[in-house]
Amino acid sequence: MIRLGIDLGGTAIKYGLVEDGKILCSEQAPTPLREGYEAVLDTVVRAAEQLPGAAGAEEVGMAVPGLIDTAAGTVLYSNNFGWENREIARDLARRFRRPVRIANDAQTAALGEALYGAGRGFRRMAMLTVGTGVGGGFVKDGVLDGDLYGGMAYIFGHLLYRENGKPCNCGRNGCYEAYASAPAVEKHYCELSGCTKTAREIFSSVGTDPFAEKAVSAFREALGALAADLANALRPEVIVVGGGVSGAAKLFLPEINRILAGQVYGARFAPVRAVPAALGNRAGIIGAACLNTKAYGGNHEDNL
Repeated sequence: MIRLGIDLGGTAIKYGLVEDGKILCSEQAPTPLREGYEAVLDTVVRAAEQLPGAAGAEEVGMAVPGLIDTAAGTVLYSNNFGWENREIARDLARRFRRPVRIANDAQTAALGEALYGAGRGFRRMAMLTVGTGVGGGFVKDGVLDGDLYGGMAYIFGHLLYRENGKPCNCGRNGCYEAYASAPAVEKHYCELSGCTKTAREIFSSVGTDPFAEKAVSAFREALGALAADLANALRPEVIVVGGGVSGAAKLFLPEINRILAGQVYGARFAPVRAVPAALGNRAGIIGAACLNTKAYGGNHEDNL
C-alpha cells in the first residue's frame, strides 16, 4: 500500500509517498507559520497533492511537534506553532478525503527507525532525538503508545539531570535539555571561551580547540547519563540517537556506550547499546506513513 507521510516543521513541511518503508518521491515546502492554522493545513494539502501519484495514496500520516493526543488526532499544545486543542487529523481528513493519523514528531521518527532503520529487528527500541531540544520515543513490537498519555510521553529532555541546575526553557532547572542539546553546547562553549560558535562548529573543533573539547565532554556526560536513565527505566535492546547532532555521533557514542555498560543494572545479562540513526531526515516521513497501520495494531478508523 502506498501512503503519504508528512513531517510538519516550523520552517518546512517535508512530505513524500512511501511504500514498504521506501520513499518513492518527496518534496518540501515552506511552512506559512505566521499565516495561521488554516493556511498551514491548506499548504500541506496543496503541496502534497502535487506529488506524482499522490491520488493513489490510501492513507495519510503526519508528524507534528508538541503534545499530541494520538488516538483522538488532536494537537493539545504545540509551542512551535502556538496551537492548542486543534483537531488536526479531522480537519486534514476532510481536506484529503481519506484517513489521517498524527503523532508527535520525535515519536514518529522513532517509529520509522524501529520499522525500517537502525532499530529494525529489535523488539524494544528507544530513540533520542538531539538537536534544538531533546525528545524521543519508545517502540515495542513495532507499536507506539496510542492513547492520550502515550501521546504525551517520552519528553526525555525534561527528566531531571542536576537538582537546582541550569535553567531550562520549560521553566524548571536542571533538565537534561539544558545540558545535552545543541543550544546547551553552544552556551557552555561561550561561557568557557567568551566566543560564539554553532554546535556544528564546536563539534568540528574538537581536537584543536580545548574549549570545544570541554563543552563536548560535558555534553557527552549528560547524554550518556540520560541514555542510562532511559535504559534502566524502559529497558530497550537498543537506543537509537538521531537529530541535528547525530552527524557528530563518532564523538560521543563511544562514551555513551561506556556509560551504558557501567551504569545500566544487569547490563552483563541484558546489555543496552547506543547506535546512530540510519534514516536521517527521512525518518519523520517514513514513520508518519506507518502511523495508520503498525502504530495502531491495524486500526484504520478514520477521522472523516
